[in-house]
Parts: sequence; C-alpha cells; structure tokens
Amino acid sequence: MRRNLILGLLIATAAVASCKRAPVQQVALDPLAREALYDTTSSYYTDFSEYPKNIADLPIGIFDLNPTYDRTLSRTVTLDCFDNITGSERSDRINDFAGEHFIYYTALGDADSIYDADGHMDIHDAAIKNTLFLVGDKCAQGNKERAKIVIAGGDITRAGGLNDIRAMLAASGSGVKAIGVVEEGVKGLLDELSQMPLLNYSVGLLADSLTIASGAYQQTMRDIMRERGLKATIPVVGQPLTANDTLHGPSIANAFVSMIERHYRDGQPFPICAVISETYLDGQQIDLFQEIADNYRSKRINGDYPYRSVISDRLIFVDPYECAAKECYRVLRRDNNLALRIEDNQVLHYTDLPM
Repeated sequence: MRRNLILGLLIATAAVASCKRAPVQQVALDPLAREALYDTTSSYYTDFSEYPKNIADLPIGIFDLNPTYDRTLSRTVTLDCFDNITGSERSDRINDFAGEHFIYYTALGDADSIYDADGHMDIHDAAIKNTLFLVGDKCAQGNKERAKIVIAGGDITRAGGLNDIRAMLAASGSGVKAIGVVEEGVKGLLDELSQMPLLNYSVGLLADSLTIASGAYQQTMRDIMRERGLKATIPVVGQPLTANDTLHGPSIANAFVSMIERHYRDGQPFPICAVISETYLDGQQIDLFQEIADNYRSKRINGDYPYRSVISDRLIFVDPYECAAKECYRVLRRDNNLALRIEDNQVLHYTDLPM
C-alpha cells in the first residue's frame, strides 16, 4: 500500500517533457556509428527519426561485455539509495526503479558480433553494436522496445567505446544518454578520496582477471584525475576474482588477503586505503575485511609493524555497479524520464545467439 501510494504521488506530480528529433549531422563519429546513423543501405542503419516522443515509458537498456555475470542488472533493479518522493539520497525501503522495464543484452556469439577474425574483442565495435541493439526496435524474434538510457557494463572506457556511444547518441537526437560502469565507479572512488588531505595512497581492485588485465580502471582514473586537475598517480593493486568469489564470503576474504600480501611483496610506498569491488559486499563482509586489515596492521615482525604501510587503518569500499545505477537514477529523474509505473519490474534478457 505504501509503495503504491508513493508511486501514485510521483505519477500525479511528475512532468514529462519530450519532443521528436531526427539524427543531427555531427563530426568525429566512429565509422560504425556514422554508418548506423546515415547509411540507409547498411544492416546497422537505425532510423532515429521514428524514436518515441515520450522516452520515459521506454525500458532501461543494459549491456555487459562480461556475459558470466549480471551484476549490472541485479544492482540496478534492486537499488534503494534514494527517496522516491524527494529524490534525496537516502533509502526509503522502496526500490528506486520500481515499476521500470529493463532490457538486458549480452552478446555471446562470435563472427559479426563483438569479436574479430582472431577471436579478440573489438571494444569500439562492441560498444557501438551493443548500444545499437538496445536502441533499435528489432531483434531475432521480431520487434522490441527501444531503450531510454544505456548502461554500459564491462571494460568500457571513454577512449575504448564510451565516448563513441555518447557521440552517436548525441547525433541521433533521440535524447538517450549513456552511463559507463567503470567511469561511475572511478568517479565514486575519487569523490570519496577527495576528503583525504594528500594523494598518498593506493587503491585495491577486486575484479575478474580480464578486467584487471585490460587496465580499464587505471585508464579511466587517469582520465578523470586529469579533468579534475589531480596530477598524482594512484597505484592500483589488482586481485583477480573467480566465480566462487562472487558467491562465498570465505573465498572473497581470501582474495582480500591475497591483495594485501601482493601489495606487501611489491613494496609499494603507499597503503591501500580504498577498494573497488566488482562483487557485492554487504555490511558483514565489509566488517570482516576491516577486521582482516586491523589484524595485519597489528602484526609485529622483528620489532616492526610492516603492514601499517601496506593497508590503511580505515578502508573505503566502492561498488561500481551501485555507482552506475545511482547515476542512472539521477539522469532519469533530472530529465523527467522515470516511468513511475505502479507495477512490478519487467526484465527481458536478449542474447545474440539463436533462440
């Protein structure tokens, strides 16, 4: 009853403003994006002139270049970080995206999907092709709804696809915007670290081995720090996670321990004071991590406390999926594009494999 009342008030007071737009010619577009916008003979051509006037009623589109997990989707659907009436950042025990519809897309095939002839992923093409699927109105089964916003999961950086997506969407005139999980995670991290007096720290990264190897977080951190006028370099201590690490507390704790030991062996001068975790950490797990860190800092070896220069006394934990979901909510609310339906969520999961 309370949920229906709040959503009903939102619907009654919301003002939805939108207009129909056609693609606008724009420079510096990725070749595939230009083809999708202007080459009517291309199989990638997307007619944005027919985009719905009221995009608030459209689903939220999410794609993930790591098909093993659906953390981007699950964290967005269950987000409760905002007051649905005021928009202030506080939980009201109602999912922030209550009543929203979602399209979740994972490209699992090969050939013309996201891999080149040698089996390597082309990040730029992957970013554009996944976005085109979400904003298009066709799929293997026939027609589909178009997305009102795109959340890009996986190792998408600004230089590695995210800027290409944004340039294409801006040129389309559809009003659709794009959010990157890695970018929002780094922004969230730097916002937290901005409260610290000096840039004399390291950052831990708990993620899958492909994400760590890609250097996506490091590159994005350099880009955003440069924008903010921060000249220091923040060392990143990457610790690969396995599938079990996303499910079992003890396994995650072992990964955290391995990260501390790795930093100790490497002899880096600055302690880890923040951790970006691509697996969801609840309060109990965070308390466990803090306890592990405290035990290391109190470990005395030959009259010294060597781990006090390895791990900070207090740790900041950043969930990049939550950061992206929160930014999605802010953008949709600011643009009056929340659906505000009094109904359960609907999720359609598409892949590029034959059904």
